[in-house]
Amino acid sequence: MASIASAIRPATAASALSSACAPGKTAQASTAPTFAAPSNIRPALGIIPNAIGQVAFGKYASADYETPDKYIPSVATRTGTPAAQGTNDVYFTLYLPAGSQPPAGWPVAIFGHGITLDRHVTPAAVAAVMAAHGFATVSINAVGHGGGPLGTLTVARADGTEVMLPAGGRGIDQDGNGTIDAFEGLSAAPPRTIISYRDGLRQTVADLMQLVRVIETGGMDVDGDGFADLDGSRIYYFGQSLGGIYGTLLIAIDPSVRAGVPNVPGGSLPEVGRLSPAFRPLVGLTLATRAPSLINVGGLTFNENLPLRDQAPVVDTVAGAAEIQEFLDRAEWVSQAGNAVAYAPHVRKAPLPGVSPKPVIYQFAKGDQTVPNPTTSAILRAGELADRATYFRNDLAYAAFPGSLRNPHLFLVRIDLPAVAPFAIAAQQQIAMFFASDGEVVIDPDGAGPYFEVPIDGPLPEELSFIP
Repeated sequence: MASIASAIRPATAASALSSACAPGKTAQASTAPTFAAPSNIRPALGIIPNAIGQVAFGKYASADYETPDKYIPSVATRTGTPAAQGTNDVYFTLYLPAGSQPPAGWPVAIFGHGITLDRHVTPAAVAAVMAAHGFATVSINAVGHGGGPLGTLTVARADGTEVMLPAGGRGIDQDGNGTIDAFEGLSAAPPRTIISYRDGLRQTVADLMQLVRVIETGGMDVDGDGFADLDGSRIYYFGQSLGGIYGTLLIAIDPSVRAGVPNVPGGSLPEVGRLSPAFRPLVGLTLATRAPSLINVGGLTFNENLPLRDQAPVVDTVAGAAEIQEFLDRAEWVSQAGNAVAYAPHVRKAPLPGVSPKPVIYQFAKGDQTVPNPTTSAILRAGELADRATYFRNDLAYAAFPGSLRNPHLFLVRIDLPAVAPFAIAAQQQIAMFFASDGEVVIDPDGAGPYFEVPIDGPLPEELSFIP
């Protein structure tokens, strides 16, 4: 059962959220404690006027399988089951459409946010389009995200009153330096750092599965009238970046998620790390802190001397590269239990017992510098899902529209950029219409235009294709 802490309604029938109905979040950034500057999500919610009718905040209890060191103890795969180490209160934000609620409640799309983000920022960027198509949107913080537990959420009501709620941050000061970084607590602590994000992702999936159970059992009664406001028979999932990665796990294993759209996911995580300019220094830090250090260039710079798929073999003449390759192999093997590539076959090709093949769309963009294209191709190839790929040709958009993104990783949610917003909304419309058809209808977001390929035209991309 979910506890609904507060709900806000529009001030007038003509305004989905007035300027006085503004949820704002203040995240705990350190143990002192200090807090980050407040953020306001109201502008994003108005991207489609009159679409959103209510915003609600609440929590539910979810079994915690991670130890305080942020790993899940191993159990025998055939005979064992993970043991709960405790219970978490998981906080959610729920956006309900305006208009007349269907008799069974609103169909609902769970949204998974990306790394460094939270349940407030990017979900707000997609909620209006979903609401315009009659879908509620609900989101939680992934493990390690949202700042520390002392953060607050202030809801300014239309009548001038304010309600302050816990922000539900799941970040911790894991390294003891006094700060709570953007996703600190997602990774396993030393000496198990090779586990990296694996168990944080699995725990997030467990929390999302519990959210599904809460919705299914009629546990979300926002207005307190004794009836569920969400339709437990129509639950869908979409997620961006890290949300597309752990979302692939959820889609593959939860029988109640009817269809899904992972946006810009990739795997394995070690491959994402070494190929991405954004994350490569973190891999370098891991190599540098090994004993002995595996850095073979200097600082956090390393040369693993590995070709991309389909490239010609290389002769390994780089000192120290073989040791780095061995480490990456081991890290990839350890990550398999949380690797979207490992779960991709179970999405459609080889469903798990009791789970039906899932209708899906995999959205990604050419030249993604955060989750590089070869890592998305690895998911599509493993699951034989190339026919379900929607490919955003950012190279064409960047050439045609000044102000476009060199790195298109956030193309789904950058509704704040005039050059990108039409593509963001078009991709969101594809998701909403796909869910509205229960996974039957896949539109081309730009119709006959050249900016989206539905499905991808040609072989899966194995090059980086970064725009310099």
